[in-house]
Amino acid sequence: MRFVRVLLLTFLFFSSALAESPQESAKKPDQGPPVKVNILNVCTPGTEEQQEMKSALARLPKAPAFVTDYEIARGVSTVEEGKTAKYVRLRREFRSDLPLQTIQYSLSSDAENTIETLVFRGRDVKDLLALSIEDKLSTSVSKPSTVIQTDTPASRLRVERAGKTTVALARCEGVDQSTYEPIFAQASAVLAGYHRVLKLKSMLAGDIAWLNSAATAGTATRAGPSAESKKSDAFAAPPSAPH
Repeated sequence: MRFVRVLLLTFLFFSSALAESPQESAKKPDQGPPVKVNILNVCTPGTEEQQEMKSALARLPKAPAFVTDYEIARGVSTVEEGKTAKYVRLRREFRSDLPLQTIQYSLSSDAENTIETLVFRGRDVKDLLALSIEDKLSTSVSKPSTVIQTDTPASRLRVERAGKTTVALARCEGVDQSTYEPIFAQASAVLAGYHRVLKLKSMLAGDIAWLNSAATAGTATRAGPSAESKKSDAFAAPPSAPH
């Protein structure tokens, strides 16, 4: 009788284990970590985001010191199928005692738009990972040679920080952005100031002439990158805007 009882208990134990296994395995797919998606409000960022952008812009040096080395690149990139853009870039490194590590100026032009971008990268990513300022103009009314000689108002600002949410501000049609005009003005002043700090007119004179000729001949780059652009692509990535 005792043997029968032990056998019955053993049977019940294994039956219970088998019954629980499918339930446990069914729960496993639901035990993964939740996915968090952050959507940037670039049209009307909040008060805290505004302060972050103002502070980041204010910390940029107005008369920085650079190391002697610099890099100039130019090339052709595919914007979308059947369309290409030409670009020129200047990259410089700040002196080691400054909180910023590098600055990169780029000017790209296709048949429709000419985009000017200034990107700062911080030395300590906890304070600043990257700050970018951009303006965008119609190529039909503003050739690259004109853009580099004038102070165009900024149309987009983006501040990236390690371990924190990225903050951004961009011009949006049909939205009252009067509250953000001081930030746009501050970003525009930085862009204009670094036109002169980087001596773009003289540093990029030959490259801008090359870029300007591309803007006047819209079909010149459709056959594919030239040998010169292929060479520059080895150390310069295609142009992009932090949207």
